[in-house]
Amino acid sequence: MSEFVKKRVLKDLIDELGDLDATSLEIIGHKVIETLENKDLVHHGLNKDYSPVGYTVDTFSQDFAVVGEYSTEQGYFEDSSGRKKEYRFDKIQKDVSHAIEKAGGRVLSKIYLVSRDEEPPSFRGEFNNSEIAKKQGDVINFLDARELAKVIFQSVQDHTNAAEFYCDFLPDFRQNLDNYEYYGRVPPFCENHHSEPSFLEGIQRHFDAGNNVCVLHGLSGSGKTQAAIDYVHSAIERFGNYLWISGQDWSEGVPLTAVKRARGGVAINVAGVFNSTRTLLVIDDLSRPFGNDALAELEVGFGLGGRVLITSQLGEPDSHVHLPVPQLSTSIAFKILGEDEAHSDELGRQFVEACRFSPLILAVTRQIATLEGVDRNDLYREILELPGLTHQADGSSIMARLLGRVSEVSRSALIKIANSGCTNYDSRFLNHFIGINARSALQRLGLLNRTAVSSTLSVHDLICAAVRTENADSRDLARSIELFVERAKGEMLPSVLRQIHLSALQLLEEHERRGKRDPDWLTYALLQLERVARNRLMADLHGLELKPDMPLAELLSVVDAKEAFSYGLGQDDRSAFYAACAAEYGRIADGTTSADVRAEMLHHQGKALRRSGELRGALECFKELLEAGAPWHATLGQIAHLGTQEGADETIRAEGASALRTLIEDVNSDLYSVPLRVSLSSLSRVRSYSEIARYVGRDADTAKQFADVVSLSALAGFDQFYEGFLALTSLFSYEFGDVCLAVVEAFPDMLAIFPNSVDKKQWGNVCEALANVASVASRQGKVDLASKLYAAATAFATTLNAQSDRSYDIRIVTKTLLAAGDAAGALAAADRISDGNKDHWLLYQKAKAQLALGNDKDAIATASKALDLASNDQRAQSRMSIYHDLVALCLEALGRVPEAIDRLATAVSLTESEKYSRDLEARLALLREKLPQ
Repeated sequence: MSEFVKKRVLKDLIDELGDLDATSLEIIGHKVIETLENKDLVHHGLNKDYSPVGYTVDTFSQDFAVVGEYSTEQGYFEDSSGRKKEYRFDKIQKDVSHAIEKAGGRVLSKIYLVSRDEEPPSFRGEFNNSEIAKKQGDVINFLDARELAKVIFQSVQDHTNAAEFYCDFLPDFRQNLDNYEYYGRVPPFCENHHSEPSFLEGIQRHFDAGNNVCVLHGLSGSGKTQAAIDYVHSAIERFGNYLWISGQDWSEGVPLTAVKRARGGVAINVAGVFNSTRTLLVIDDLSRPFGNDALAELEVGFGLGGRVLITSQLGEPDSHVHLPVPQLSTSIAFKILGEDEAHSDELGRQFVEACRFSPLILAVTRQIATLEGVDRNDLYREILELPGLTHQADGSSIMARLLGRVSEVSRSALIKIANSGCTNYDSRFLNHFIGINARSALQRLGLLNRTAVSSTLSVHDLICAAVRTENADSRDLARSIELFVERAKGEMLPSVLRQIHLSALQLLEEHERRGKRDPDWLTYALLQLERVARNRLMADLHGLELKPDMPLAELLSVVDAKEAFSYGLGQDDRSAFYAACAAEYGRIADGTTSADVRAEMLHHQGKALRRSGELRGALECFKELLEAGAPWHATLGQIAHLGTQEGADETIRAEGASALRTLIEDVNSDLYSVPLRVSLSSLSRVRSYSEIARYVGRDADTAKQFADVVSLSALAGFDQFYEGFLALTSLFSYEFGDVCLAVVEAFPDMLAIFPNSVDKKQWGNVCEALANVASVASRQGKVDLASKLYAAATAFATTLNAQSDRSYDIRIVTKTLLAAGDAAGALAAADRISDGNKDHWLLYQKAKAQLALGNDKDAIATASKALDLASNDQRAQSRMSIYHDLVALCLEALGRVPEAIDRLATAVSLTESEKYSRDLEARLALLREKLPQ
């Protein structure tokens, strides 16, 4: 998993660098330039108060041959002339001119231009045509957020002291490095964590006594979560797998086969993972009483040696599965506090004795004393003098007094978080909600920490309880999320979608409070939630008339509701509905004066035209969007989709192929230059363009890049993961099986799934993908892995077979059951479709099933029919070799070896895959040996 994690940690670092203030960017940028130049440089860009100054270059060498300039201005890499395309880059020109002016005639060998922005893919081509590039291009070196991230990441691997320097400014990066091996699966330790042996020994003794479940219970802040993290680290070698979920993710009444992680709504089958291999399952912070029958679904896994560790504030002293958190030892308490026990005075000892019931209080005390400059003894006295200290049950008053010592900025941010009612946040949204500096300060203080969910931060509930005010409600949070959605112009970026899911309860509460109103950004945000919430909201929305002067939020809400409404219509009614929508969207696009509204309406008009069969009109819409400067990759993705539609003529198909090639090239050149959702959909489109599929399927670099795309989507929690994984296995499992297996082995919890945990429309994708990769595992002799994957695939195949009569779905069912060794079940499934309605794809699978059952005469008849039908299908021409190969197998089974040899030779001549060709030629040689000498 390390390579996948490295890419994700780098992406997180890029995002964190993009949020730096001007001072931090200068300090970090200066260090990066020194690293690249391998020498000390002069830094005069900040004054003694750490404020930027403008009378000198920011960084320079003693001979002034090397200079560095830093910018936090937005749009640093944008052409200042806009649509005129004059290749003017005013911000870059300003920095370069400033450097040349201050050089005073000296020859500059390098000008480093450092920006916290990411350099767009189109920038270099445009910049190379600019006047500044023609004059000074040979000395200019750009360091955008991505290049900075690469240097920083490599530096901390090469030099341990580099990590200490950078991590002071990049708290996210610090925790990602500390948690590298467990990234995305287990939360990181809190700042200054120290293992408590009694915690680990207590948990292990509990399991050694024969208990399958341990409910570790205690007060908020007593170290339960840290103990669970510690136990995962210490015990992992005794288990084949580990899985961490939040108690919030396991709602009451929801089976463990359908837990939805807070990462953004993607379901994982906890029971399926647990029952497939020896697994340590941690359920952190379960807020309801635990009943012994709640884990009945895990009996198979317990039999394999699996164990469940639950942390909770609720305990039952008489229950054998409950374990109270042991008392923190004095020695570890002193370490957490950062004090030397041997040299501690009486005041320090009194403080430790009074507060060691809460490691969190000790940790916060240390950070406040260290970072806020508070005298430790003053702090100890203040806490020890609190009235009734020895009788306090939960430590909230101690925490409140401690937090009264943090800066006003940090305290205000904490109160804002606590009053919202939400304790988990997307990291990018939190910058928007409380400010970049406040977020960074809270992380340095250890009051804000990353969770197991990628890109998510959390504040401890004890901290929230200590600062929450009487007028707490969710209004401020809801308004902030609305503004966050508005700034993204309604685009459901990963950070936007994640925060909507994390704040669903608060958003629904605010929606109810506002009552009946015109749709707003809150409405639009809630429309992104699961179907039940959507259905409640869209009941009346889809029928609203659109008007050119409507706010964008209202327009998008109505459009979203119309799309959701269309899914309940029959095919004919749906086409007519979309035709009417397209006309309506076109009317709004022509009547509006807003460029944003026009772009949105053209986008939706193009989609509606495509869905109603008006492909030429749809293409014109998307081309107009490209000319207007719409998001490049998303619009190319729409054109690629258009070319796959039934009825697409050669022109449209050629446009689609060209768009898809561009997207693939961009993914190959830079994984992050294309939005993840667009990359996934591009991968899914490849199979529809046979000429592209043939090329891509033989390219190892493309296979690796798209495996990374699929893996990143698993970490990000996209439900498109399943479509992407199917496409990956379909394209690459034969030539590059290792690439596909690497994804399975890195993310087993995303694949040990059952139909009730996946949207019905994804069943076919999941089924076929699992069957494909199971075949790879089988070919490589990984018997246990193959059997688990086949078991999961068969569960989908059985459900799909029972609920669908589409020929396409039945082909998947037949293929899956056959691969899993159930030839009789495969044949029965194939025969659910009448002979007259079987296409060559399904006949191919049926013939393989007949052959596996020894029905050789029936098999040759079916295979021959499949060959005839495929010969007349343009889409099948690139796959003709497999049909001839199957006929050869049938002929060989019937003892007609000479005919089998001829047919197999034909298959060899038609295949374009070198690996498949080698396999066929090896079989051909064996057949020829059977001929009489």
